[in-house]
Amino acid sequence: MGAWGYDIFDDDTAYDFTYEISTDARIFFTSSFKNAINADYLEFDEAHAVTVSAAYMDNLLNHTLYRNDAQDEGDESNVNIFYQIHPDLEVEDLKPLAVQALNKVISPNCHLYELWEESEESFSLWKQTIQDLINRLS
Repeated sequence: MGAWGYDIFDDDTAYDFTYEISTDARIFFTSSFKNAINADYLEFDEAHAVTVSAAYMDNLLNHTLYRNDAQDEGDESNVNIFYQIHPDLEVEDLKPLAVQALNKVISPNCHLYELWEESEESFSLWKQTIQDLINRLS
Protein backbone atom coordinates (compact mmCIF):
# COMPACT_ATOMS: atom_id res chain seq x y z
CA MET A 1 0.00 0.00 0.00
CA GLY A 2 1.53 3.34 -1.04
CA ALA A 3 0.10 5.17 1.97
CA TRP A 4 1.91 7.69 4.12
CA GLY A 5 -1.02 8.57 6.34
CA TYR A 6 -4.57 7.61 7.19
CA ASP A 7 -6.43 10.37 5.34
CA ILE A 8 -8.17 9.60 2.07
CA PHE A 9 -5.62 11.37 -0.12
CA ASP A 10 -2.60 10.04 1.78
CA ASP A 11 -2.35 7.14 -0.65
CA ASP A 12 -1.10 7.15 -4.23
CA THR A 13 -4.16 5.23 -5.39
CA ALA A 14 -6.42 8.16 -4.51
CA TYR A 15 -4.98 10.08 -7.44
CA ASP A 16 -5.64 7.34 -10.00
CA PHE A 17 -9.23 8.47 -10.60
CA THR A 18 -8.67 12.05 -11.74
CA TYR A 19 -9.37 11.29 -15.39
CA GLU A 20 -12.69 9.58 -14.63
CA ILE A 21 -13.74 12.42 -12.33
CA SER A 22 -12.83 15.08 -14.88
CA THR A 23 -14.63 13.19 -17.68
CA ASP A 24 -17.94 12.60 -15.87
CA ALA A 25 -17.83 12.80 -12.10
CA ARG A 26 -21.45 11.81 -11.51
CA ILE A 27 -21.13 8.62 -13.56
CA PHE A 28 -17.87 7.76 -11.80
CA PHE A 29 -19.36 8.37 -8.34
CA THR A 30 -22.47 6.34 -9.12
CA SER A 31 -20.59 3.40 -10.59
CA SER A 32 -18.07 3.39 -7.73
CA PHE A 33 -20.83 3.24 -5.14
CA LYS A 34 -22.94 0.66 -6.96
CA ASN A 35 -19.95 -1.58 -7.70
CA ALA A 36 -19.05 -1.56 -4.02
CA ILE A 37 -22.59 -2.20 -2.84
CA ASN A 38 -22.95 -5.15 -5.20
CA ALA A 39 -19.57 -6.70 -4.46
CA ASP A 40 -19.27 -9.66 -2.09
CA TYR A 41 -15.72 -8.59 -1.35
CA LEU A 42 -14.44 -5.07 -1.96
CA GLU A 43 -11.05 -5.01 -3.66
CA PHE A 44 -8.38 -2.39 -2.91
CA ASP A 45 -8.98 -0.14 -5.93
CA GLU A 46 -12.75 -0.42 -5.62
CA ALA A 47 -12.56 0.70 -2.00
CA HIS A 48 -10.43 3.69 -2.95
CA ALA A 49 -12.87 4.61 -5.71
CA VAL A 50 -15.58 4.77 -3.04
CA THR A 51 -13.60 6.89 -0.57
CA VAL A 52 -12.37 9.27 -3.27
CA SER A 53 -15.85 9.64 -4.79
CA ALA A 54 -17.36 10.32 -1.39
CA ALA A 55 -14.64 12.87 -0.55
CA TYR A 56 -15.29 14.76 -3.79
CA MET A 57 -19.00 14.75 -3.00
CA ASP A 58 -18.23 15.98 0.51
CA ASN A 59 -16.23 18.87 -0.93
CA LEU A 60 -19.02 19.68 -3.37
CA LEU A 61 -21.79 19.57 -0.77
CA ASN A 62 -20.01 20.74 2.39
CA HIS A 63 -16.85 22.45 1.08
CA THR A 64 -14.82 20.10 3.26
CA LEU A 65 -11.09 20.50 2.65
CA TYR A 66 -8.72 17.55 2.41
CA ARG A 67 -4.98 17.34 2.81
CA ASN A 68 -3.75 16.31 -0.65
CA ASP A 69 -0.74 16.42 -2.94
CA ALA A 70 -2.52 18.34 -5.70
CA GLN A 71 -3.37 21.49 -3.72
CA ASP A 72 -1.55 23.71 -6.23
CA GLU A 73 -3.48 22.31 -9.20
CA GLY A 74 -6.40 24.17 -10.74
CA ASP A 75 -8.29 21.13 -12.01
CA GLU A 76 -10.14 18.07 -10.74
CA SER A 77 -6.95 16.55 -9.35
CA ASN A 78 -7.34 19.02 -6.47
CA VAL A 79 -10.35 17.84 -4.49
CA ASN A 80 -10.46 21.10 -2.55
CA ILE A 81 -11.63 23.16 -5.52
CA PHE A 82 -14.09 20.62 -6.92
CA TYR A 83 -17.06 22.62 -5.60
CA GLN A 84 -15.76 25.67 -7.49
CA ILE A 85 -15.24 23.77 -10.76
CA HIS A 86 -18.61 21.98 -10.65
CA PRO A 87 -20.98 24.19 -8.63
CA ASP A 88 -24.05 22.91 -10.50
CA LEU A 89 -23.32 19.19 -10.26
CA GLU A 90 -26.27 17.49 -8.56
CA VAL A 91 -25.27 14.68 -6.20
CA GLU A 92 -27.71 14.93 -3.29
CA ASP A 93 -29.49 11.81 -4.52
CA LEU A 94 -26.21 9.85 -4.38
CA LYS A 95 -25.71 10.40 -0.64
CA PRO A 96 -27.51 7.18 0.43
CA LEU A 97 -25.43 5.15 -2.04
CA ALA A 98 -22.25 6.81 -0.80
CA VAL A 99 -23.07 6.01 2.82
CA GLN A 100 -23.92 2.41 2.00
CA ALA A 101 -20.68 1.98 0.02
CA LEU A 102 -18.58 3.66 2.71
CA ASN A 103 -20.03 1.32 5.32
CA LYS A 104 -18.83 -1.53 3.15
CA VAL A 105 -15.31 -0.03 3.10
CA ILE A 106 -15.16 -0.15 6.90
CA SER A 107 -16.31 -3.76 7.05
CA PRO A 108 -14.16 -6.90 7.19
CA ASN A 109 -15.15 -7.84 3.60
CA CYS A 110 -12.88 -5.13 2.23
CA HIS A 111 -9.21 -5.44 1.28
CA LEU A 112 -8.48 -1.84 2.34
CA TYR A 113 -10.03 -2.56 5.76
CA GLU A 114 -7.87 -5.65 6.13
CA LEU A 115 -4.71 -3.70 5.30
CA TRP A 116 -5.50 -0.94 7.78
CA GLU A 117 -6.46 -3.47 10.43
CA GLU A 118 -2.84 -4.67 10.39
CA SER A 119 -1.69 -1.23 11.54
CA GLU A 120 -2.58 -1.09 15.21
CA GLU A 121 -1.66 2.58 15.68
CA SER A 122 -3.41 3.91 12.53
CA PHE A 123 -6.42 1.63 12.08
CA SER A 124 -8.73 3.52 14.43
CA LEU A 125 -7.68 6.86 12.91
CA TRP A 126 -8.34 5.62 9.37
CA LYS A 127 -11.69 4.14 10.35
CA GLN A 128 -12.71 7.36 12.13
CA THR A 129 -11.82 9.36 9.01
CA ILE A 130 -14.25 7.22 7.00
CA GLN A 131 -16.89 7.38 9.75
CA ASP A 132 -16.63 11.18 9.82
CA LEU A 133 -17.19 11.23 6.07
CA ILE A 134 -20.23 8.97 6.49
CA ASN A 135 -21.60 11.35 9.12
CA ARG A 136 -21.17 14.38 6.84
CA LEU A 137 -22.96 12.62 3.97
CA SER A 138 -25.79 11.19 6.11
